[in-house]
Formats: sequence, structure tokens, C-alpha cells
Amino acid sequence: MAVAAIRSNKTGAVTSSGTKEAARYAIPRLPGPARLIVLPTGTQVAVETRCRYDARLARVSILGPTSRAATLWVEGPAPIEVELDAAVWSRMTRARADTVTDRVVPAATLGMMSGDVEPGDATASARLAHGLVAHALRQHDPAGAAIIAAFSALVARLDVGDVAAAAATLGITPHLLRRTTLKHFGFAPKLLMVRARFLAALEAFRASGMRFDSVLGFGYFDSSHFLRDANRFLGTTPRRYLDRVAAMAPGAWDYAAAA
Repeated sequence: MAVAAIRSNKTGAVTSSGTKEAARYAIPRLPGPARLIVLPTGTQVAVETRCRYDARLARVSILGPTSRAATLWVEGPAPIEVELDAAVWSRMTRARADTVTDRVVPAATLGMMSGDVEPGDATASARLAHGLVAHALRQHDPAGAAIIAAFSALVARLDVGDVAAAAATLGITPHLLRRTTLKHFGFAPKLLMVRARFLAALEAFRASGMRFDSVLGFGYFDSSHFLRDANRFLGTTPRRYLDRVAAMAPGAWDYAAAA
């Protein structure tokens, strides 16, 4: 993950003067890697994940790796978010990623920062987020870094869906692969591969105008196969999810897809 991936999400209601309304607004997030979330002064955020609702985030929080779409409910200026892929996670904390899946925790509880954090505006918050990640990237590579990088590249190819085949490709045992992915990615390798395939297919489905034949090139046998994964990762059908995103945060899809 490049430090440049830090972004201030721009979704939500905007007044004619261009300022954010005080009303609560939604930021949708597709299932994906962990996220560092830093709140500017005056911002309150609640997070709805798979089976949890965290009513109020700490100033610097971590949304752990997610297995289902999540929603950030925001009051005030948009939070600063940084996607923490497994390589960055392994440098930022010794905590296991699978202990915080589908959960939100203060960053301090994972040893990602120490001391009190002074409130600041969006610029100061972005600088803080940038500094935390940049510091992690300067650290020495942890044990398992080569496996993390190789497995990440393999998942991105979308052409390997079997754990034994993935382990053989990497030259390691399935047990070592599972142990590594649980620790740094938060989930077993099979879920990570299926999740990557589904998210790529979902984007193709959206871009095609919601035509089911658009997902067949991603290893889906038929629409029922795709719908089963949609229920697993979205909690609803892909059409309903996309309609919901459009209704709650018009123009937000580029941000949702970045997850």
C-alpha cells in the first residue's frame, strides 16, 4: 500500500455553499483489508460491521479486516482513512489481524501509537495518519514478509482458488499459508481468494449495468453462484446493495470500491 492511498472521503450531503451539512451521512465500505481511521476535530463516527455497531470511534481507530460490507455513519468533516494491507499491518503491530476482524478498536490498543493525540483539523489529521504509516514502512520487514507479498500477488491474479494449489505455487505448506494469512490478513486463505474474486466480479457487474453474464469470466458458473457470494459478503443481493449505496451516498461508488 502506498502512503499516497490516504484519502479524505468526500461522500455525503453537501450544501449549496459547498460545506458539509451537520446531518449524519453514510460512507459505504466493501469488505477488505483493515483501515486506519483518524477523526478531525468536530467529527463523530459510528461503524456498522457484520454483527456489530460501534457507536463512537476513538480519535485514531482501526477498522479490522472485514468479511462483509460495512458502513461508516459520520457527523462532521469526513474522516481520514488509510487502507492497511497485510504488509503494512505486519509492520505496524504485533497483534494478530484475526483478533480484530469485523471489529473497530482504538489504534493504541494494538500498539500502533502511544500517548495522547491532540485534536486537529483535516490537514493535521491527514498528517498524523501519514506519519503513522510512513513510520511503519521504515521498519524492517517482519518474518513472513516474503509470503505476505507473494500471496497478495497471487490473490490479485484471481486465477487460483484452491488453497493447496496456492500453497504449492508459493512453495510452502497449506498449514503455514493458513497461519500466515490469519495473522496478517485476518482470514483463512480460501476466504481471501473468494473475496477478491467476488469484488472483481461485483465491479464488472456494476460497470455492465448489472448484467449477470458479466461475472461468468470470474469463475462463476451462473447467477445463483454469484448471488450466494453476494449474500456472504454483502448480506444482500448485489443489485440491492448497489441501489442502497446509490441512495445513501450518491456518487460514492468509487470510494466504496476502493476497499
